[in-house]
Amino acid sequence: MPPEPSRSVQLADTVSALLYGIAGWLLVGLGAFGILVTVLRVVGNPASTNIVASLVVVLLSALFVVAGVLVNPRFRRRLDRRHSVTRFGRARSVDERVLRASEGRTERCVTCGTRLHEGLVRRYRDEFCVAGIPVVTLSEGRNFYCVDCATVEVTGDVASDDVVVDPATASLNDLDQR
Repeated sequence: MPPEPSRSVQLADTVSALLYGIAGWLLVGLGAFGILVTVLRVVGNPASTNIVASLVVVLLSALFVVAGVLVNPRFRRRLDRRHSVTRFGRARSVDERVLRASEGRTERCVTCGTRLHEGLVRRYRDEFCVAGIPVVTLSEGRNFYCVDCATVEVTGDVASDDVVVDPATASLNDLDQR
């Protein structure tokens, strides 16, 4: 199992995400400002405006906006959760991952109610999407399943009392392959 990152590494990751966010918003703001000023200039006095120069400024500004969206961690997470391009309106999604004992969390299984340190975590979201990109998350939640309940739910098989099975090893390997 990989060791826990030190506090200095966690601090560096947090500062890095913050700086990427600031850089992203600055690029988006600069690009939007360039587009707005150029459009207002062309609309306000089209006779004295160089169209080629205005087009170059708009294209560079659009490039700044795109770069800002790709650099900003919050925008990147939303792009990673994108749906079909034809998706507009509400979209529901469910993500699964394995909960490991090394995470040091104690939760309750939603099926049987036992305390668990490892098993399956399902995160569900209800989002509003425009062209498949989540714009607003309307609701989000997590359900935790113990190893036995996750095995039953994922495979549909109930372990027999006659067979000795190590559910921690078998089910976590099965869940990691998903």
